[in-house]
Amino acid sequence: ATDHVAKALILGSNNKVIAIRRLRTGNDIPLIYEKSYLPGNMFKDILTMDLTGSMYKIMSERFQIVLARSEQRIWAVNLKEEIAAYLNLPENAAALCMESVTFNANNIPIEVLRGYYRGDKYVFEVEVGGYHIKGQ
Repeated sequence: ATDHVAKALILGSNNKVIAIRRLRTGNDIPLIYEKSYLPGNMFKDILTMDLTGSMYKIMSERFQIVLARSEQRIWAVNLKEEIAAYLNLPENAAALCMESVTFNANNIPIEVLRGYYRGDKYVFEVEVGGYHIKGQ
């Protein structure tokens, strides 16, 4: 694991991760390129599985992991050549990058996921409410 991934997954220096790369498509158009990192000791059997469909369904059903929460960060990027090629875009094309750390019911991080979303196909929308002004 890189230092960043090892720290996020709270791994010791000798622990290994399983890296999964997926290209998510819709109507045969590549939309999202994902890199997922899982603790190797927890998910070693995933290496022989068909990973078509939902990774979270596989984690829940095949590994009996209760997915409790996720921390996510989203920012704008210009795609480097390798990822742009997977998405059929030119190098430096605009994209959204989302990194999430998913935690199980015991608040243990079980996945670091970085996804690159095509800038020409995605819009980031947020609804905010429930404002409370201090002192009122």
